[in-house]
Amino acid sequence: MFHLDGLLTRALTASVALMFSSTSVFAQSDTELEEIIVTATKREERLQDIPMSVSVLGQDTLEIAGIIDSRGIAESIPGITFSQAANNFNSAFIVRGIGTALNQDNLASPVAVYLDEMPMMASKSTLKMDFSLFDAKQVEVLKGPQGTLFGAGTLAGAVRIISNKPDPSGFSYKLMTDIGSTSGEMRQQYNGMVNVPISDNAAVRLVAYASEDDGWIKNITTGADPTNKVSTMGFRAALGWQVNDRFNANFTYILQETEVDDGATINPALGEDTRLGLGNEKSEIEVQKLNMTLVYDLGFAELTSSTNFSENDGTMDADLSNIFGNTFPFFLHREPDDEAFVQEMRLVSNSDSRLDWVLGAFYLDRETDVIEAFYTNQAFADSRGGSIGNTISTLGVDHAFIYGGPVPNSYEETAFFGELGYQLTDSLKATLGFRTGDMENANSRPAGGSSSLGSFIPPVVFMGATSFTPVPYQAGTYEPGKTSNDVMKLSLAWQMNDRVNLYATASEGFRSNEINRSAFVPGLDGRLGSSGLDPNDPIVIPQVSASDKLWNYEIGMKGRWDGLSVNLAIYQMVWEDIQLVAQRGGGDPTSFFTNAGEAESEGIELEILANPNDNFEFGLNVAYQDAKITELTDQEAIMVGAELGSSLVSPDVQVSGHFQYTLPLEGGREAVGRLGYSYTDALPNGFENQVGNPNATNPRYTMTDAYSKLDFSLGINSDRWSVALYGENILDNDDSIFVMQQTFFANAHMTLRPRTFGIRVSMTQ
Repeated sequence: MFHLDGLLTRALTASVALMFSSTSVFAQSDTELEEIIVTATKREERLQDIPMSVSVLGQDTLEIAGIIDSRGIAESIPGITFSQAANNFNSAFIVRGIGTALNQDNLASPVAVYLDEMPMMASKSTLKMDFSLFDAKQVEVLKGPQGTLFGAGTLAGAVRIISNKPDPSGFSYKLMTDIGSTSGEMRQQYNGMVNVPISDNAAVRLVAYASEDDGWIKNITTGADPTNKVSTMGFRAALGWQVNDRFNANFTYILQETEVDDGATINPALGEDTRLGLGNEKSEIEVQKLNMTLVYDLGFAELTSSTNFSENDGTMDADLSNIFGNTFPFFLHREPDDEAFVQEMRLVSNSDSRLDWVLGAFYLDRETDVIEAFYTNQAFADSRGGSIGNTISTLGVDHAFIYGGPVPNSYEETAFFGELGYQLTDSLKATLGFRTGDMENANSRPAGGSSSLGSFIPPVVFMGATSFTPVPYQAGTYEPGKTSNDVMKLSLAWQMNDRVNLYATASEGFRSNEINRSAFVPGLDGRLGSSGLDPNDPIVIPQVSASDKLWNYEIGMKGRWDGLSVNLAIYQMVWEDIQLVAQRGGGDPTSFFTNAGEAESEGIELEILANPNDNFEFGLNVAYQDAKITELTDQEAIMVGAELGSSLVSPDVQVSGHFQYTLPLEGGREAVGRLGYSYTDALPNGFENQVGNPNATNPRYTMTDAYSKLDFSLGINSDRWSVALYGENILDNDDSIFVMQQTFFANAHMTLRPRTFGIRVSMTQ
């Protein structure tokens, strides 16, 4: 049952009345909203006709509002948040509260991200890059599981970035520059696009971008101020070739590199925008992606082949000195390498009959290698007289005392999917979707890779022991065999009249199972999966976690008048066998994959966009959600630190909106002013109890702050150029929007970017 307060109930009642009112002032408006076409169902359809919740940000909105990254998407759309421990690090969208912690290390995201036909996230890697939205035609956010058409990894939804395609009709270009200042530190962004016809039926579109953000956080240990500099360079090349009237071929190549000098999390006890660290938490990531999409019109159907290859290479360093009370420098160096091949074939019907359909086949082959080393720094080695035991130099770092790898993990998925739609009457349509497939995980570990710690770690470490002999990694391969997953989707869409559509949808999503690699090794007592540091640790590690599934039950209304659109969705989601990352109790911080219980998320989302006249635009988005654990055994409660009624990572209320006014000027120019606002309620950073001891409160459990953000822009546009002054977070909100739950990170909090002012200039043809 929904527990909506009076204010939200009144808002809902008013919106429903507005949707059904034929005498609304907007129905008489001379301004007509632009028709939005989306490809969320693997075919082009009007947004109004799709029987599920889809939010869209068009190119004009992205540019005027200055939305350049994933956080900007989340701030503009109800029911979605964006979690990121640092640039490049464990970034993930959370839709409708389907998440259990703000920092889910190594666990596949519940929301997939695509650029056109290309999957963009390396789900097995800790490092996940945020991609540029420059030259994007629109962003489509599909809320609710998309298991039938998009497969594993769309447990809670999907974010699709649709790019502008090569255009053989003429030469064009676009240049855009954004120069901003945050607390006196510069942020520079340079973007360029050129579209070059090479024949009457072929063109090349080249996009390049570079940015350098000096940051705003100081590290009082290293003395760097600012310390969190981020540099990005990227390139995208697309070739579009209309071979003949039936055959179209598109080829796309993407290269992006991002370097981060230090983390973006802070320690509020040290002062504003301040962190400490015995070393910088730097990272580098390079992503290359290739896509070939071939489309052939067979007459009765359109045949599409999408072939993708991607390679993600990265390095990262984390300061884990807090594990031992910062008594000595203790760092982790990790190098994840992820390669994936994805092939999809599908047929999409073209006929005008009552029956339409999509049929397809899918194949994924992914190889992930992770190699890592724990090490200390040169200063500490010098303090010990230059000798600190059996350390080595490896992976580009000196004084490594625990090292190993690479640890290969392979994942293979095959599937067949389809959706059948049938027009029962002129106004009522039913759709049935299905997906059936097999998933296979395999994991291997090389022998060795460990050395003595006791020669330099202080005696207080490891329960007072003065020496420590680690157990070497044991070689082995684990292949659990194939597991099958079948998911479904059912929907009814009723075209009530020319203005209002009603729909009801039940859809299912899933994630693949996971293998515990580092945790499932012999511990001090010799048992597989027991602790390597604390023999009293009560946690028993499963070698393989199960796949989790989610059902979404949703009803909604989509109303559209000449100058007004109103979309409303009410949903309940049931999440079974929740797959999450848990942490050992006792003195061993090792994390592992497991499954625990069941959760439910229920809520309501409202989107209103109004153009009462040619000059004025108003938008309002409201989301209310309640996501909690509803089933949990005593043993599961011990493993994950949750209890019945524990909240998922979900704000109760989210609100965003904007006012935009356009004033025509002489010579075809116009002045545009926009004011944007977003509010996100407080949310938990994880579960409240200590792992291994359900009677003790987790010392890092907390709620983030409820926070709001106010932005503005004021500019002048013409057919060839535009210039705009802008301000971001102009109220300088410094509330905590992210708090790490892991105790081994000294800097756990993240805030909004401080007040930033800047100028955007673009030229186009």
